[in-house]
Amino acid sequence: MARNIFGQNRNRQADRTAREQEERRRRAQEEQRAALAARGDGYALPDLDDELEYDEDEEEVVTVPATIPQGYRQQDAYNRSDAQYQSLIADLDELRSTISELIEDRNTNQILIKQQSAEIAVLHQMLEKSTNDAQQAAQAAALNENRTRQFVEELEERLDDAMRPVRSLQSHVTDLLEQNRRKVDDSTQNRERFGELGTNIEHLSAQTDRTSAIAHSLRDGLDALRTEIDELRRDVLRTDDATKIVDQDSRRRVQGVSDTIDGFNARLDEIRADIAHVGETVDDTRRSMVHIDPSLDELRTSAQALQQDISRLQSIQDDRYDQVVDSIEEQRQETDARFDQLRHTLEERIERLNERLEESNDSIRETGYKISEISGQIEELRQQDAALHRDIWYLHEQRVRVRLEQVQEELDLATAQRRDAEGEARVGLGTRIRRRRGESTTE
Repeated sequence: MARNIFGQNRNRQADRTAREQEERRRRAQEEQRAALAARGDGYALPDLDDELEYDEDEEEVVTVPATIPQGYRQQDAYNRSDAQYQSLIADLDELRSTISELIEDRNTNQILIKQQSAEIAVLHQMLEKSTNDAQQAAQAAALNENRTRQFVEELEERLDDAMRPVRSLQSHVTDLLEQNRRKVDDSTQNRERFGELGTNIEHLSAQTDRTSAIAHSLRDGLDALRTEIDELRRDVLRTDDATKIVDQDSRRRVQGVSDTIDGFNARLDEIRADIAHVGETVDDTRRSMVHIDPSLDELRTSAQALQQDISRLQSIQDDRYDQVVDSIEEQRQETDARFDQLRHTLEERIERLNERLEESNDSIRETGYKISEISGQIEELRQQDAALHRDIWYLHEQRVRVRLEQVQEELDLATAQRRDAEGEARVGLGTRIRRRRGESTTE
């Protein structure tokens, strides 16, 4: 592109110079004709001894009378050399402007490279921030898992504590039933045992109420645990979505950076080609204008230094781009591996938690089944207690009747003995009275 612009400018400059030379030649011929016409010799040959003089400061043509055709040739040669000199001056100006544009492009490229470095640093910071967020999410998930594990352990301990009195009560009730079966005849022991059985039944009702309260609290804890698990799943999903968003954003930014760097590389290739063409043009110009402008060597040196700087900057940019791409790829792979490991760990923990919840539900169902069995046994014990109470009252009634009959017999016996004693006392008293009367009459 720069080559085409440079060629077009050079062609336009050459056309403009040719038109100016033609205009000068035409004006010189008109002035010569006017001078000859003023002398009155219209058929005389022009004076060609002198040459056309070109003043660079005034930019006008000074005509000198010429008498021979050799003067015209010298004038044409001088005009051609003057045109070449002007075209070379224009080429040098164009070359200077092109070099200044290249320097400006280099400065712009350096500024863009600095901006891209700043954006890459921002991307590094964002990646570090996302990594820190992922680590914090993993720590929060680990804390939630520890809390869930502690809560499950507490629930297991509560279940064990709740089942322990039920087992002891069941064994105690079994012992009581066995003792009641073995010792039914002893009424005193039966009364004591029935009292103990009533106390145990009251304790059993209290234990049942306590077990029901523990079961309700366990259900509430399981509901809270399910809620926490749902929140944990939602947090994991949100973390996964945020990770995907950050990954997509980082990939988009990296793709934008790579596209920009590709554009820079294409621009640098174009600049390199333009600089090569400019170097060739400078070499050609230097070979053709060594006697005119000795500063071409300096321009060539500066152009070579500029080309070396551009090559060095391009190599540095390529190295930086490769390093940035490698580091971004490594960070992306590391982040993906960490998130995969975190997701796998969370899935395993959730599976273990679900298994524990299923085991807890099974144990709760077994506890409910055992409680229902204990309730049935308690109902049977109540029925047996009622039957025993009826039997005891019947035995007590029989015993009271037996005692009443014994007392009645003893009362009858005592009454008969009293009557006999009273009769005997009366008979003895009459005998003594008669004896006393007989003794008194005898005296």
